[in-house]
Amino acid sequence: MKTVSVEIRGTSPLLIHRFGEEAEQGKATRRVKVDNSNPRDEATKVAYIAPDGTFFFNAFSIPACMANAGANHKMRGSRKTLKFIVPSAVRMNSDSVTILNGAGPAKDFEVDSRPVTIPATKGRIMRHRPRFDCWGAKFDLVINDNLLGIDDAHRLLTEAGEYIGIGDFRPEKRGPFGCFRVTAFEEQS
Repeated sequence: MKTVSVEIRGTSPLLIHRFGEEAEQGKATRRVKVDNSNPRDEATKVAYIAPDGTFFFNAFSIPACMANAGANHKMRGSRKTLKFIVPSAVRMNSDSVTILNGAGPAKDFEVDSRPVTIPATKGRIMRHRPRFDCWGAKFDLVINDNLLGIDDAHRLLTEAGEYIGIGDFRPEKRGPFGCFRVTAFEEQS
C-alpha cells in the first residue's frame, strides 16, 4: 500500500447537490408543491457544509470517477477492465474532501438555477444548487500497488478529470461541470 498526495484544480465549475432528509420527506406525495422560496436558501440546504463553515464534497466520488475512467483500459494479461480493480485498489483516507478556493477553503458559493428533469415522472422542476467557479482540492489516495500501479492510478485520475468529472451535471451525465486537472501527484515515503 502506498500513499499519494494529490492536488486537483477545477477546469470547469463544480456543481454539488446533497441528498438530505428534507428531500426524502418531500417525496411522500405525488402532488407537486410549488415553493417560491429564496434560491440561496434552497442551495444552502443541499450544500455539503462542515461544522467549521467550509464546503466539501464526498470523498468517494474520486475513486468512483477513477473506476469509470478505468472502463477504457484493460488489465495486462486479462480481458477484464480496470473498472473492476479500482474499487479494491484505491482508498481515500477520509470521508470528505474540502473544497478549496485559491489558497484556503471555500467560504461561499454561487447559486446555479436551472430546470432539471425527474426521470421517474418526466416532470421538470427548477433546481437551485451550489456552484463553485474557482475550485480545487487536496487529498491523499491509498493505492494497493500490487493491484494497480502508481502510474496507472495517475493516468486514471487524469483521464477522470478530463472526461468523467465529479459532482452534479458532470460530463459523464452529459453536462459541462466538475472537470479538473491533476496539479500534484506525489508518492509519500
